[in-house]
Amino acid sequence: MTDLDPFSETYAQARAKFLDAATDAGARITHYEHAAQRGPQGERLYLDAALLGAADARRILVVGCGTHGIEGYSGSAAQTHWLRRQAARTLPADTAVLFLHAHNPWGFAHALRFTEENVDLNRNFVDFAAPLPANPGYEDVHALIALPDWDDAAVDGIFQRLSALRARIGEQAYSDAFNGGQYTHADGIFYGGARQQWANAAFRRAIEEHLAHAQAAAIIDLHTGIGPERGHVFLCFHPPGSAGYERARAWWGERAVNREGVTHKAVATYQGLLVDAFVAMLPRAQTTAVVVEFGTLPRPLMQRASMAARWLWASPAADQDLRARLMREVREAFYPSTPEWRVGVLAQSEGIIDRAVAGLAG
Repeated sequence: MTDLDPFSETYAQARAKFLDAATDAGARITHYEHAAQRGPQGERLYLDAALLGAADARRILVVGCGTHGIEGYSGSAAQTHWLRRQAARTLPADTAVLFLHAHNPWGFAHALRFTEENVDLNRNFVDFAAPLPANPGYEDVHALIALPDWDDAAVDGIFQRLSALRARIGEQAYSDAFNGGQYTHADGIFYGGARQQWANAAFRRAIEEHLAHAQAAAIIDLHTGIGPERGHVFLCFHPPGSAGYERARAWWGERAVNREGVTHKAVATYQGLLVDAFVAMLPRAQTTAVVVEFGTLPRPLMQRASMAARWLWASPAADQDLRARLMREVREAFYPSTPEWRVGVLAQSEGIIDRAVAGLAG
């Protein structure tokens, strides 16, 4: 039976397990504190960077979690599990692994997907000095989903109207409108923000401080919510045929680039992705970047959970029993409690990280 101890129920517990495992593995740890915010119990919040291997290694793999807050619980468990293995103590020559624990620690601690400003960190890596990306299709989505009061029957009606919208404009336009990212409605979903978030700046600082010298760099950004239940999918945003695309295919196989298992009929054209920022920050390095999603529930249920999380953030004075129920639903959608699902996350992530280390070293 797989040991499920790497999983945690609070941010503080997950962070403690991660730091203990990193210390035991001999990692050098750097802390970036989010001094302006605290967790729900007043706990301090950090992006923690744990580097295994030589600081001047020319090949560096980054394994990150918590870009979408609550999704960091499974990513943290994957990191802690890998750090506890013997493989963490026997890295190939001139190769290092940098674990970034909780890109968005506020969302992680509060068990929500976004930052303290309702900003989707994975839409925030844009140039705020330039005109922000337009998503005119979101106007129709927002008019349907931004309900002032949560009522299950009303939400069911919203999904009927969303289905009609999808049928009218097509799968790709609908996915772009709903999921692609928007910069016009601060109280909406997948909001990219009006300014750089603390979590964005902290990530950039960690990459600059640890990878500026790298000749070959790769990143795996761990997420949940897209893909078959108890399975995983890769999202590779390198252009087809590019060097990064071909490296991802060589390391993890065809599924790393063909989006096998994706439960969206059309994947959105995303704006402001963290992995794209990683590539852009390292123009002199050979870069390989993928998102790994551990599947949980069908897409409509995940959309409902995203809507509920947005409503919870916008309705702090709402009925406490309703808030508690919706929080449970959001948590189960993005961090399933079933042992079988959690066993799968550890087994699958172990192989994904192992293959990245081997591919980068080769």
